[in-house]
Amino acid sequence: MRLGMKALMAAAILLLAFLLLLPAIAPSFNGPGQYTVKPGSSEGPQPAASVPVVSFWQLPLWVKVAGILDTLLVAIFLLATPFIIGRMQNVLENRNRLNIFNYVLRNPGCTQSEISSAHNMKSGTVKYHVQMLESEGKITLRRMGKFTRLFNSSRANSELEKVVLSYMKNETSKSLLCAIMEEPGVTNGRLSERFKLDKSSVHWHLERFLNDSLVRFEQDGRYKKYFLEPGVEKLLRGLSF
Repeated sequence: MRLGMKALMAAAILLLAFLLLLPAIAPSFNGPGQYTVKPGSSEGPQPAASVPVVSFWQLPLWVKVAGILDTLLVAIFLLATPFIIGRMQNVLENRNRLNIFNYVLRNPGCTQSEISSAHNMKSGTVKYHVQMLESEGKITLRRMGKFTRLFNSSRANSELEKVVLSYMKNETSKSLLCAIMEEPGVTNGRLSERFKLDKSSVHWHLERFLNDSLVRFEQDGRYKKYFLEPGVEKLLRGLSF
């Protein structure tokens, strides 16, 4: 049905374009069926002077160029109309696409694999709809480490907020950041004991936080005490876990 409508619309546009171009390409015609009406009295009105018939191609060059350009512009507009209308259609009319968009709204920083699992949808299908949403400006994608994370573009997520939200997707990172917020000046050893993690694992997470400017440390003898950056703490306190 949709294909038939498209074909009908294309045929209508081509017909309109032909009708618009016809006056420009068809020369004027002065056929043999002419006749002259003479007044009944010599005192009557004089007949109008005959106007010479001029074809389009006998007009001045600038008139011909202007006419052709005018016609081409109208034809291009008519030919582009279906594409413009198609692009203006609501990208969220597709149910799967709407579900993906709503999931991103509820879970900023999610990945395509998370969406695929949550909605029992093939990864190729998710990738296609994500590309459509991105091309229409509904979502933005950001590469973070080995993951590409999705965010709602209509919400003004700062770069810092995107980084924090991405870390919140990992339970260990989330726990460590929250612990630093709850216990400013905490050390690697204390975090290791609290979460039953190897010091090397905690150190790896802390180095990532430092590289992304989420935390800072103060040297206290042989120990490093970790604190959240003010902007990060404000973001974390505003999030509901």
